[in-house]
Amino acid sequence: MTILFDRILGAMAGCAIGDAMGSPTETRPTYLIKEHIGGGDYVRDYHTPLPDTLSAGSPKGLVTDDFSVSYLSLKQFAQQGGEITKEAAIAAMLEWSTYDRYYISHSGPTSKKSIAKLKGEPYDSKDDYTVTDIYASTNGAGMKAWCAGILNIGDLDKAIDDAIVMCKVTHDNAIALSAGCAVAAATAYAATKNSTIAGVVKAGLYGAREGYNKSLPITRGSVGASVEERIKLAVSIGLNYSNDFDRLLLEMSDIVGTGLNANEAIPAAFGFLVAAQGKVMDSIIMSINVGADTDTVAAIAGAMCGAYSGAEGLDSHIEFISEVNDFEIVELARTLESVLSAK
Repeated sequence: MTILFDRILGAMAGCAIGDAMGSPTETRPTYLIKEHIGGGDYVRDYHTPLPDTLSAGSPKGLVTDDFSVSYLSLKQFAQQGGEITKEAAIAAMLEWSTYDRYYISHSGPTSKKSIAKLKGEPYDSKDDYTVTDIYASTNGAGMKAWCAGILNIGDLDKAIDDAIVMCKVTHDNAIALSAGCAVAAATAYAATKNSTIAGVVKAGLYGAREGYNKSLPITRGSVGASVEERIKLAVSIGLNYSNDFDRLLLEMSDIVGTGLNANEAIPAAFGFLVAAQGKVMDSIIMSINVGADTDTVAAIAGAMCGAYSGAEGLDSHIEFISEVNDFEIVELARTLESVLSAK
């Protein structure tokens, strides 16, 4: 196994595992996750979603939008020789919208509205007149932007630029794109041979800052807390409470937040990456128990950690998720390795 293949597969696996494990715990707070799903303890494995969740009716191990969008996007980009184009990004989203088991239950508000526009279908336009679109600063850009990082390993600026191209299709918002660029830049660095956790954080902060500055002039007005500053806050919590699981989840949930907003879920993922020191499963277990948008936080943390640590020890997870979702995760990773090696 080459280092390149290991890092690509690690990122894909980390995102998929985090998404599938986090889906049943999504929307609940930590205490209800433990009470309803964990049998009084924290959740550490796959579960069948309960009837009162967004994933109700899904089998254990089914992913949501977080990995399915990323997977289909990578397939489109592979067909373009590893290049991220607006056309390929649109094609991926339109293809994804045909998968009812992912789209109907798991299309976020920003993505759903954007897809309707792309299809020329009716959508809720009552807020289109406002100078800023405060409802578009969601985490759907951050959930898939790691793809731009894994296609630009070692090139942070290209990862940032490609993340904007990829994610602006659905998230025309500087805060959302800042979060996406943070994940892209962090992943691009994390997958390099001699990366460090401190370096991953530094790359993420750079991506958040550059992504915001590049996106603001070309998007509709944005207003909200800084992704860059929230990452700093989340990282400090991750460092301070890496050995206190209960306090880590409490501080991350209550102070940073782990919800739908881009300036919550993405910073929290960085906090768990640091607390887990890049270990894929440790970061995922933290993320799926913190509450709120657990599948997205876990998918992002898992992808960044997978890019950093690789796919070692994840074989059984990859096989299980590939079977449940009818995905060819290993095969796509091999294709991407070939494509990137030829660039």
